[in-house]
Amino acid sequence: MNGITPPLTDRGRQTFNTICRGAETLFHLQGYHLTTIADIAKQSNVGIGTFYLYFADKYSIYKHLLFEYSHKIRANIAIAVKDIVSRKEQERVGIKTFIKYVRDNPQAYTIIWQSLQVDKKLFVDYYQSFARHYAKGLEEAYQRGEVVQSDYITSSYALMGVANFVGLQVIMFEDDLSSDEKIDAIVDHLIEILESGLFLK
Repeated sequence: MNGITPPLTDRGRQTFNTICRGAETLFHLQGYHLTTIADIAKQSNVGIGTFYLYFADKYSIYKHLLFEYSHKIRANIAIAVKDIVSRKEQERVGIKTFIKYVRDNPQAYTIIWQSLQVDKKLFVDYYQSFARHYAKGLEEAYQRGEVVQSDYITSSYALMGVANFVGLQVIMFEDDLSSDEKIDAIVDHLIEILESGLFLK
């Protein structure tokens, strides 16, 4: 990745990861713009020179973390739904997996959404990439007769928005909703709404 020198040894990979986790903590707690490279080095217990062995600047490590979240979230969902055939059940399990991931990794929300201030293109690319992948799955489900025909990109953003804000409800907006059982119940209710519709005819 541009601006990053990948580590070549196990010790280097450990140091690289330590720096990433230090930056992650600070970006989450005090924000990208208030965090300096000196802060990251101190948080990671390494010298500033060691930081520069792997990262050209603060932006490079931020961008790396953003890509890391994208990969981990998609990978976790892919593993969770790999043996599920029904698109509805894939949606149910996928949303549950996403919400439990951000519950366990709350820094993901703050760092991903900070990208709008760090570099708007990063924010746009992040969500456009998710939407394109989502839309492909919805179109395939339509071909199998599982969902109605629609503008799949718009439908993707709608479903992503639902997952994002129900996730915020669970981990930020309301107390005592973060157990596996309560997340499961909330998402099951959400799927009922998606299946039956919200408005009376």
